[in-house]
Amino acid sequence: MPDGDPVAPEDTRTLSGERPLGPALVEQLGGRRGLVDSGLPAVVFVGVNALVDTVASRHTALYVAIAAAGLTGLGTVVLRLVRKEPVQQSLSGFLGLALAVFFAARSGEARDFFKPGIYINAGYGLVFLASAMIGRPLVGAVYAAVDGLGTTWREDRRLRRIFSVATVGWALVFALRGVVQTLLYNANRPDLLAVSRLLLGWPLTIAAVAATIAYVRRSHRRAAERGPGGPAPA
Repeated sequence: MPDGDPVAPEDTRTLSGERPLGPALVEQLGGRRGLVDSGLPAVVFVGVNALVDTVASRHTALYVAIAAAGLTGLGTVVLRLVRKEPVQQSLSGFLGLALAVFFAARSGEARDFFKPGIYINAGYGLVFLASAMIGRPLVGAVYAAVDGLGTTWREDRRLRRIFSVATVGWALVFALRGVVQTLLYNANRPDLLAVSRLLLGWPLTIAAVAATIAYVRRSHRRAAERGPGGPAPA
């Protein structure tokens, strides 16, 4: 199908044509709950720190903000339990919150609340890039697990190349987060760090998932049209 034509019905399905992939990937990444569970404590931390700092010492403001963020994180876990919703994302977010609180309390600086996130994004970026370089792209593994492809995609040179390019794209997503937050960290702007954490968190993840699905489907369709003897997709 030429570029720009309406999307055919089968293009809204997975690579194997079994079920819609987008919602499944979104759910794997935490769904809308992930935005609240991971982002709300950071917003509370920055807001409380800035507010209390106007009437008390910086040290007092920091510890009040830490307590408020901790209670918020704990509250999300309790809320999920009460509503009988999955708590995996809340627990993961709470563990991340505990690490952020440790860094901030140890240094006495609000900006260090965001330092673990910078390290984590850098680590993810390196891991994704390395997986593409050694021919075991992580996007392929995740895509195949959700889509039910198993490990068959590893035997297809063109699919490996498609997934490798997509994996490099995700490495760039993590790099973008890391670079932006490092710049804001060096500028000592915890307020903007909280904003960037929200904007470069769930919204960017959704955009990256959509771009990944579109790229994989489009590239695989073109490769299929060329046939087994055709050139690998660009």
